[in-house]
Amino acid sequence: MSKLRVLHVIGGGEYGGAEQHILHLVTTLPRDEVEVAVVCFYDSLFASKLREAGIQVIPLHRFGRFDLRLMGALRETFRSFQPAVIHTHGVKANFFSRLAARSLQVPLVTTVHSSLRFDYTGSLTYLIVSLMERGTRRWNHHYIAISGALAAILRQQGVPEKQISVIYNGMDLAPYRQTLLREADRSRLRAEWNIPEQAFLFGTVARFVPVKGLPVLLEAFARLAADQQTPPFLVLVGDGPERGRLEEIVLEHRLEPLVRFVGFRQDIPACLHACDAFVHSSLYEGLGYTLIEAMASEVPVVASNVGGVKEFVFDEQTGLVVPPGDPAALRDAMERLWKSPALRETMVQNALRKVENSFSIQLMTERILALYKTLIP
Repeated sequence: MSKLRVLHVIGGGEYGGAEQHILHLVTTLPRDEVEVAVVCFYDSLFASKLREAGIQVIPLHRFGRFDLRLMGALRETFRSFQPAVIHTHGVKANFFSRLAARSLQVPLVTTVHSSLRFDYTGSLTYLIVSLMERGTRRWNHHYIAISGALAAILRQQGVPEKQISVIYNGMDLAPYRQTLLREADRSRLRAEWNIPEQAFLFGTVARFVPVKGLPVLLEAFARLAADQQTPPFLVLVGDGPERGRLEEIVLEHRLEPLVRFVGFRQDIPACLHACDAFVHSSLYEGLGYTLIEAMASEVPVVASNVGGVKEFVFDEQTGLVVPPGDPAALRDAMERLWKSPALRETMVQNALRKVENSFSIQLMTERILALYKTLIP
């Protein structure tokens, strides 16, 4: 019996939720049934992670950002690899792959990881990417929405219900469940970040881009810290184009003694183990990967009540929820979490059960593989 050949296509210039999703998926597909490769437009950290995991990478990084020659290179790659399914991720990969595969009798699947409206805040940029996405949908066969919220957006845009499957991203919970390392991680990183061992530490992990609402978080934290005789600390894990603006906000509020920017890191489980609470301030979120990681790490969460977050963070059950873009509400929820240890413990246990029941890699992989098989002629 021949193997099912699946080719994923993604930009791969970052190592965010979409890239982690692909890595989890391609490394857990049964190798006796599936042969998989990943086309990357950038030969970066993500490509290195795939190679380390033994996954074939086909880099097409020799082309410019929107070089039309990329379409020819993709067409040649498709003909050479001869996939039974092409699975795309992201506007650029969707656009060029759909055009390149028009003459091929190969089903195309697109995973929708986020909302374009919130990914591209500039009106002109949003118009361009919307045209790229919607203008090529006629050549796409099926969509995987990583949350019910994203599926609803697709339906509103006219995508037929029968072409949409909701499949939550799965994640490897094991690194976050390393309870024996928890105290060691906490002590080591607090020493590295110059944070007292007994201080209460809020943390977040995010790309520093507008949709993540990090200025709202800093404003909320400034209000909270100003009211306390012994204020908590805040660590921001990540990087991005908004870093300069965020550092200016910290200076304006004189928060330098309490806020730590620790940059992009790969030891996220350890970073979460060092925190007492996790704060999610996004203005929109397709699902909320970092929230799932925090919940798996038994770190209580405060989250914006947006998008796919509504499907697993339930107020006072698995976390505290606040309206997006509301620093006053976020400040109050942070204080409540900080000063309510019994509530934290209850929500942590409920959240862990929710994560274990809904976001396993095995469940995700089984559902995606089953979908592939239904699409093959």
